[in-house]
Amino acid sequence: MGAVAIFNNIEEAENFIYSSYMNAKSKMPKGLQDMTKRNPDLARLLLGKIGEPDKKQRNVLVTGSKGKGSASRMISKLIEAHGFKAGLFTSPHLISFLERIRINGNAISESDFVKYASILKPDIDEMQKQLTEAAYIGPVGITAAIAMLYYLDKKTDLNVLECGKGARFDDVSMIHSEISVINTIFPEHIPELGGNLAEIAFEKAGIINSTQKCTISAGQQKEVYDVIYREAHGKGVKLLTYGNDFVCENISVNREGTCFDVITKNNEYRGINLNLLGRHQAYNAALAVCTAENLISGIKKENVKQAFGNLSWPGRLEIISKSPLTILDGCINRECARYVREVVKEIGSEDIITIIGIPDDKDYEGVTREMNDISKKVIYTKAKNKHLKFTEEQIERAKSILGSKFSYEDNIEDAVSSAYNSVNGNELICILGTQSLVRDTKECFKQDTLNLK
Repeated sequence: MGAVAIFNNIEEAENFIYSSYMNAKSKMPKGLQDMTKRNPDLARLLLGKIGEPDKKQRNVLVTGSKGKGSASRMISKLIEAHGFKAGLFTSPHLISFLERIRINGNAISESDFVKYASILKPDIDEMQKQLTEAAYIGPVGITAAIAMLYYLDKKTDLNVLECGKGARFDDVSMIHSEISVINTIFPEHIPELGGNLAEIAFEKAGIINSTQKCTISAGQQKEVYDVIYREAHGKGVKLLTYGNDFVCENISVNREGTCFDVITKNNEYRGINLNLLGRHQAYNAALAVCTAENLISGIKKENVKQAFGNLSWPGRLEIISKSPLTILDGCINRECARYVREVVKEIGSEDIITIIGIPDDKDYEGVTREMNDISKKVIYTKAKNKHLKFTEEQIERAKSILGSKFSYEDNIEDAVSSAYNSVNGNELICILGTQSLVRDTKECFKQDTLNLK
């Protein structure tokens, strides 16, 4: 691997990880599809230069349009609950880049992160010399290579890796794997992933590889299922699907979390209580249970219930306080806000106090309109991330939609204080915004994101 060049801290290592992409970014034409602007073969080349650590381990890849991070977290938690050491690779992070690489819920240390980034530097520098000015080694691919070295040294039993927005041209899809998991697919990232649902499904189905013993899919629209089936059949990979091989039943949502049953061809897991809110989380859990059954033998019902009962996953309809009940979600568009509405209605809360911190280049208006009629008060605020743009035009637009319900606070601390002072009885507080606002909120509540239950 060559001589190790030492980074002094996480900031230097993180800047290096992004340097290839940042150098090429301004040289790339706008609006290119993934197949044109991304080259995951470079991630595979990098893995080869460091001894192919992924091929010495058991890995699971996860993709989808929604819930792939939650499903990844649940799979790793189930593995851990059965006495195994589970690696988890996800993105993006909330507070620290270290959150992207975990073992049994605990993030990689800064010293280890810097060490493995330093090991990669000579090979990446050498590869960079061979690239054209518009080509780059993907930061996610570099980070995944760091994770593979770390997991190999720490002797994990199984690793779960979340792909980025795509799969066929995603760096993580280059990781050698024995199972692929495809959560629900819907139209997103147009035109990068394609111009319609079938084209997007084709990109996501690129996660399927002939090295895998099976692919496990959530419920899909027929045109998506057909694409996945053709990909799996063409590569000789067994396909397990929601509705045929596993189902989720008797779902209910209350102020404590989500309750449901999971039924697979192997077992029935009744009375599961998940410490996350939303029917979609129950479906994520069913997908995770089926995956765990195909990874390890002897899945125990009591271990499944224990794993889900204390599982935490920041910023995904997360209960961050129960008195008053406060829900935090990384919601930045109207579709996500509809999920929040569904949860709120099922809980039975009538008067909601909503805090919104969404910059003007996201669908703040859609979220505002969706939450308007179920909120007695809406508090606008902004994230502390200086790269996000919050404008006066937003404020005026929100005022025109909300009328007397509107108020504004300059930061999340003041917004939370205002919301709590407005609580009268058994009301619920929803905090919705970008990952940056989620980060600010977790810091406000003094909650750890590096070490999860």
